[in-house]
Amino acid sequence: MKLLMQLSDMHNFTPNEKSIAAYILLHKEKMLHFNVQELAKATYTSHSAINRLTHKLGLSGFKEFIIKLAREFQQNTQNVSNVDPNYPFGLEETPLEVAMDIAELMKETIAKTYAFLDNDLLAHTAGLLDQAKRIFIFALGDSQIRAKSFQNKLIKINKYVVIATELYEWAYHTVNLTEDDCAIFLTYHGKSPIYLRAARHFRQENIPFITITASSQSELAQLSTLCIYVPDDEVKHAKIGTFSSQIAFEYALNVIYSCIYKLSYENREFTAEAQKNAYITDMMEDV
Repeated sequence: MKLLMQLSDMHNFTPNEKSIAAYILLHKEKMLHFNVQELAKATYTSHSAINRLTHKLGLSGFKEFIIKLAREFQQNTQNVSNVDPNYPFGLEETPLEVAMDIAELMKETIAKTYAFLDNDLLAHTAGLLDQAKRIFIFALGDSQIRAKSFQNKLIKINKYVVIATELYEWAYHTVNLTEDDCAIFLTYHGKSPIYLRAARHFRQENIPFITITASSQSELAQLSTLCIYVPDDEVKHAKIGTFSSQIAFEYALNVIYSCIYKLSYENREFTAEAQKNAYITDMMEDV
């Protein structure tokens, strides 16, 4: 999760930490030139309070905070969009101009989504899914198309994957998950009542689940075992299609699948080769 997003959420912050976070958000551009003494003086707090805040953000101290903040500023500058994700092309444009706009939107969305990714979070996500006995994906509408593509990839590497929201059987699947399984919620806004009911049950029963969403402040995101964020670029009910969100989901899921595959590449390569040889042998015996 990005630093500025964590600071905006103020999740589990003390009053002092909220004061520091608010000051940083209001003076973002100045922060790169501040030292810990100047920030403590400006916020009427102490060095230790600032260090506690950086530790809560998962960092070693103020120095690492400034380095990570600088990288985040650089990523945000590089990811300034030239295409409106809600209306990526004009009505007067030629088909080839439309093609160029969509290509530009795809590149920008992938670049933004990449900037949101975190190495440790991806590793934990891949490890959790790789070890899961069964994987249940909660996805509706356009997102279910992305989920089916992800399911298809995982099945090919011998993973047991179910689209839990298909045929409206989500409640049945929810109560039958165990601690050995893992669920995935694929949702842009994270506000579906059925997702929240399932997530609360999983949290109560210690069943791990991962959420991929653009909504960092949703209850679903806060309940999740792990949460992967994508850019929040689309305006609900004010767009001609879910171009940006679905590109982001597809990219994030492809990255997760690749990380899972990478965990035991040699074993899976051997298994695939053995399966192919057995299939060829069966065919020869039928001749």
